[in-house]
Amino acid sequence: MGLSGTIENYVEICRQLNDMDIDGVEINLSCPNVKAGCLAYGTTYEGVKEITSQCRKVLTSKPLIVKLTPNVTDITLPAKGAEDAGADAISLINTLTAMKIDIETRKPILSINTGGLSGPAIKPVAVRMVYQASHAVKIPVMGLRWNNDR
Repeated sequence: MGLSGTIENYVEICRQLNDMDIDGVEINLSCPNVKAGCLAYGTTYEGVKEITSQCRKVLTSKPLIVKLTPNVTDITLPAKGAEDAGADAISLINTLTAMKIDIETRKPILSINTGGLSGPAIKPVAVRMVYQASHAVKIPVMGLRWNNDR
């Protein structure tokens, strides 16, 4: 099933997953490499609360985890939106929006200009956001971990 980034698609997928033999569902509200996709919902308290609330209504038998974007000014607002709408946990972080330019052509490498930066370079940002979110909400905050993390 394709994802066009609409609330209706998230809700329909959650409805279908509700009766499957799985432990939980994570909705990804952080898609920096999808044109006009879910990133639009994940950047505000209201957007996160709306989509989480709609998914929570149909996902009644599984834990709901909301993956938040780091591409915001204040991570605590989307975190509170997820908590206030009934999320069981939040996960942080997805990739940071980034860009690479071909210095010979002076044009972006990626066809949609920007994409996601991941890996050890974003660890300090991730640590800060996990810290901030964990102090703003009472639900569990799951942070990512790299293999070379000590």
